[in-house]
Amino acid sequence: MFIFIAALIIGFALLAWSADKFADYALLLGKHLQVSNFIIGFVVLGFGTSAPELLVSALSALQGNPGLAIGNAMGSNVTNILLVLGVTLCVLPLYIDKNVLQGNFLLLITATILFSVLILDKNLHLLDGIILILALLLSLFLLTRFNLKQKSDENLASTDDGKDKNLLSLSLGLLFGLVVLMLSSKLVVWSAASIAEQMGISDLIIGLTIVALGTSLPELATCVASALKKHSELVLGNIIGSNIFNTLGVTGVASVIATYSVPNQVMMRDLPIMLITTGALFLLAWIFAKINKIPRTFGMLFILGYLGYMFSIFKQSL
Repeated sequence: MFIFIAALIIGFALLAWSADKFADYALLLGKHLQVSNFIIGFVVLGFGTSAPELLVSALSALQGNPGLAIGNAMGSNVTNILLVLGVTLCVLPLYIDKNVLQGNFLLLITATILFSVLILDKNLHLLDGIILILALLLSLFLLTRFNLKQKSDENLASTDDGKDKNLLSLSLGLLFGLVVLMLSSKLVVWSAASIAEQMGISDLIIGLTIVALGTSLPELATCVASALKKHSELVLGNIIGSNIFNTLGVTGVASVIATYSVPNQVMMRDLPIMLITTGALFLLAWIFAKINKIPRTFGMLFILGYLGYMFSIFKQSL
């Protein structure tokens, strides 16, 4: 057991470090290629920091543990909103731009509803996976098209770091980060599955808790750093982009690899909580759009909600 726990800790550390480096190089690459900061927040940071979820879920499905894959995606969505956003709000209030967020929130709500409709039959299979992946590609197209219209000279401000590094070195940095992501994801899946087997805990519970928290560390680190630098557009961009990728891409890939029967507890507990937290984020942004910021007081409420979610999972697993 000690070996598995040590491997899990090492895997999480490598996962967080490699995802952070991957996102850093992607950010520099975006600036090098003159891509707006808002698109970087949604596409590069949001999707880039979700690479661990995709890799962990794909490996889980290949190893015959699709419950870990779906649980990881749904748990990460809840964790991103309640824990990541909650901690970020405790650091600083989150400034928002209503005009910029409208279209992107609509994509997130649509993706969440589509996923919810597809699992109403309590099964995710090949056709569902194809639909989700196609929806992800469409979302990426619409997302890029919408945000290109919002591009401004302010968003295109580049840094010296982006200029100093050439395209080859940035690409090699991305490749190195991706390789480490794959290896550390494999380590996390192996150790988490081994711990679950020895403790008699289902792979779904492990996915919803330990693995979901571990793979959300890159989002947490990126959002806190962005908030401290007063880049609020990157914070919400990271969370919304990550959740869209989890909902459509992660579950889509896992469904293409292996058919999965959705347990009743997912339908009764995890799906409603994901819908409620996503709706709460949308309402907060809409309500406080007039003052252009979400107050810090909601940070602790979100964290308490996350702790309550964890408690309900462990209580039902006993």
